[in-house]
Amino acid sequence: MFLSRLFAAAVIAVFIAIMTDVSIDLAGDLSSPINLEKIGLSQKYIPSLKDFVKSCRENIRPWKEFFNTSNFKAPPTFSRLIKRAVNNISYFQGNYIIISLVLMAYCLLTSPLLLISIFASLIACYLLSLRNAEKKLIVYGKEVTLNQQYSLVGLFSLPFYYWAGVGQAVFWVLGATCFVVSLHAGLYSIEEVLSAEDQLNLMVQI
Repeated sequence: MFLSRLFAAAVIAVFIAIMTDVSIDLAGDLSSPINLEKIGLSQKYIPSLKDFVKSCRENIRPWKEFFNTSNFKAPPTFSRLIKRAVNNISYFQGNYIIISLVLMAYCLLTSPLLLISIFASLIACYLLSLRNAEKKLIVYGKEVTLNQQYSLVGLFSLPFYYWAGVGQAVFWVLGATCFVVSLHAGLYSIEEVLSAEDQLNLMVQI
């Protein structure tokens, strides 16, 4: 049963990539791409993956400091708990992102069907990129961009993600991340590590 499902997912992924080799030239118009500037957005406000990774790496604190057990103490008051949590989330945001990614990777490794579905989608996107480099896809006289083709792959992959239990995986990752981050942010005594001025700067940056 498992092999049949794996084979079906792979066949669908390859089928999507092969079908894009067919150029359809019919009369008609497709809606033009959304112009971000017309709706008050600019491309520079949309962070790229490279910028996101760079920002995460710059905000990662030393793990020895992050896991220093001598700094874990119960907050004396509820207001101190809130202030400590806010300061910790701002100070250790890079570390918390890494922890969430590790939990996500663990969830994928323990969910073979979901991992296979994502892998099949990535294969389809890779085949589309190879095909798009050789020949553009024309539908109704309009060129379908590679990003639009990727979107179609994602759309067709949604039933497989649902079937593989992506909803449960997302809720598990969110729940585990919130639990770990809340536990660390609430118990880590950041006020003993940073000066009062540094804590004030953290509060201002948020």
